[in-house]
Amino acid sequence: MAMKTPGRWWIRVWNLTLAGALSQIGFIPVVAVVGAMLCGLWLDFRLGTRPVLTAACMIAGAALGLVVMVRAAMTAASQFRIEPSAQKEKPKSTRED
Repeated sequence: MAMKTPGRWWIRVWNLTLAGALSQIGFIPVVAVVGAMLCGLWLDFRLGTRPVLTAACMIAGAALGLVVMVRAAMTAASQFRIEPSAQKEKPKSTRED
């Protein structure tokens, strides 16, 4: 059974917190597309160009949402901490080369 290093519990807590945040990252493109759609509908209503601005805003929202999602995932993934493992000592060989 492996001994856990006392005082390093915060690494596990940090990694679990980041994993929780990363599990929600898929909602970023959805929110971006829905927000862009609502913005496009409002603009189409005000300007009288019914489907044009809605479609353009949704495409821009999808692209922006994907870019933001990838950047957020890469940033969060770079923040993961590696727990130091207890290194086993290698037996010293008596051979001389």
